[in-house]
Amino acid sequence: MQTLKNCSFILNNIRDEDLQEMQCLWGVDWKKKVLKTINLDKVIFAFGQDEFEDDVPIAMGGFVDMSGENLKIACVWLISTKYVSKNKISFMKELKKQFYKNEVDYDILYNYIYTSNKEAKRWLYKLGFSFDNPKPEHLKVQKDFEFFYKLRKEK
Repeated sequence: MQTLKNCSFILNNIRDEDLQEMQCLWGVDWKKKVLKTINLDKVIFAFGQDEFEDDVPIAMGGFVDMSGENLKIACVWLISTKYVSKNKISFMKELKKQFYKNEVDYDILYNYIYTSNKEAKRWLYKLGFSFDNPKPEHLKVQKDFEFFYKLRKEK
């Protein structure tokens, strides 16, 4: 299956900051746990080029619906490879495109990020996410992680 092959490529070429985050969240068996947890049918891929100019998947992510009765909520996630740095412009364009396309379905987008994942935090700021609010009381956020969110813009 091509999707599984793309996921495996990304996990085998993961960016150092994302690797630290995955190991902190999932421990030694982080790859197996990530593959077991994600819904392969809903993964969104970004593609770019490697050092040989071959087309490769450079990131994967998605929007996990967590909606309640009165509020449409999605937990957003992203795992990227070391090849993102070679494809910065096309990567940000793809991220913006995917968020523009999907965020209209939700009132709130959120997740938490490892505090040392500075590059991903910069991407999130560029996409309009905020880090200025304390996390909701019922949401458990592990030590060394930071809550982020984005509210739907009023029309």
